Amino acid sequence: MPLIKKLKLIMFILLGILGILTFQLFKLPSQPIFKENQNLKEKLIGNFSNSLTAAKEKSLTVSWENKQKNLSLNQLTDSYLRQYTGKEELRINFPKLEKMLSEELSSEIKKDPINAKLEYDSANNRIKEFSLPQNGRHLNTVQTSFNIARNLAKAQLSTSLVVDEIVPEITQNSLAKLGLTALLARGESDFQGSTKGRIHNIEVGAAKFNGLLIKPGEEFSFNNNLGEVDGEHDYRSELVIKNGKLIPEFGGGICQVSTTLFRAAAISGLPILERRPHSFPVRYYNPQGFDATIYPRVSDLRFKNDTGNNILIQNHIEGTKLIFEVFGSNDGRQVELGGPKILEQNSNGSMKTVLIRKITAADGTIKEESFWSNYKSPASFPLERNPLE
Repeated sequence: MPLIKKLKLIMFILLGILGILTFQLFKLPSQPIFKENQNLKEKLIGNFSNSLTAAKEKSLTVSWENKQKNLSLNQLTDSYLRQYTGKEELRINFPKLEKMLSEELSSEIKKDPINAKLEYDSANNRIKEFSLPQNGRHLNTVQTSFNIARNLAKAQLSTSLVVDEIVPEITQNSLAKLGLTALLARGESDFQGSTKGRIHNIEVGAAKFNGLLIKPGEEFSFNNNLGEVDGEHDYRSELVIKNGKLIPEFGGGICQVSTTLFRAAAISGLPILERRPHSFPVRYYNPQGFDATIYPRVSDLRFKNDTGNNILIQNHIEGTKLIFEVFGSNDGRQVELGGPKILEQNSNGSMKTVLIRKITAADGTIKEESFWSNYKSPASFPLERNPLE
C-alpha cells in the first residue's frame, strides 16, 4: 500500500479514537437541550464539575418579572464516575431540574390566554359581552434549564426564567370591524360611606350604560339612555338635591354614575356638549370640580363621538369604586388634564374650581378648554324629611 494512503488511514483511525475518547470524557445525559448549543459542551468540560461542587450547598436564584425564588442545587445534581480519571464528578440531572421547574414555578407563571369576546345585540344597539384579547404565558422549562446550565458553568448562581407568550385563538381581528381595538380612557370615583340604598341605585343606574355602543358622529345623552327613574324600575328613595333642598327621592346616587362617566369622557378627549356641576361640594365626588350632575328633563350630561369609529362604554365596581372604561380606536390625540384647581375656598364650604383640558390632535392642532364649577355652601341646603318616616 502506498505510503500516503497508509498515512491517511492512520489519521482517520486516530481521529475516530479521539472522537470516542471525547465522547466518554464528556458523557452527560442525552437531553435535547444540548443539541441547541454544542459550544456549551466545550465550556463544561473539566470546570463544570468543579463549579457544581463549589455551589452544591448553595442556592440557585431564578427570577421573572419582579419576583424571584431560590432552588436547592443539592436536588439538581448527580454524581458519576469519569472514566478517564476514575474520579467521581458532579453533573446536572436535567430531568430533575425540569421537574422542579414544572412543579415549583410553572403554576406561578402560567396564565391562560383570553380570547377576544364580542356579542352584539343589534335590536338594542348594545354589546352584551366584550373584552379585549389577552396573551397567555407559560414557563419554557427546556430553555430555562439550558440557561441554568450555561450560567452554572460560569459559576453564576442566578438565572432569568424563559417565559413564552401564548397568543389567543381569537384576536382583535373580530373587534377591529367595529373599531374597538384600544382602551381610550378609564374614569373612576369612590362611593365609600354610601347607604345601602344609594349603592343599590348606583348599581342599577350603571347597568344602563354597560355595553353601550356609540356610533361615529353620534351625540350621547345620559338622560336618554337612563330612562325612567322610579320604583317600578327598581330604584330606591335616597337623598337628591332639588329646589334648594336635600329631598329623599327615587334614584338618589345616580350622579355617581354620571360623574364617573364624565371623567372617562373627559379623559378620552371627547367633546363635552353639556355638563353641570353640583350645587354644593359632595364628598363622593372628590376631587371637587370633576363632577357632573344630572336630573331627568332638567340637567343632562352630553358628549359626542368624534373619533371616526365606534366607541364602547363599559363599567364595573371594584370595592367601593365605580369604574367606567371607554374603548375605541386610537386616533393619535393626546389629552392632558390640569387640576381640578381650587380657585376659592371658604369656611362655610363654598368654593370655586376649574378643570383645564388640553387636547393635542395627531396633526399637532391644540385645543384647550376649561370646566368651571361654582359650589355654594352645603349649609344652604336644608334636609327635608320624608313625610312617611
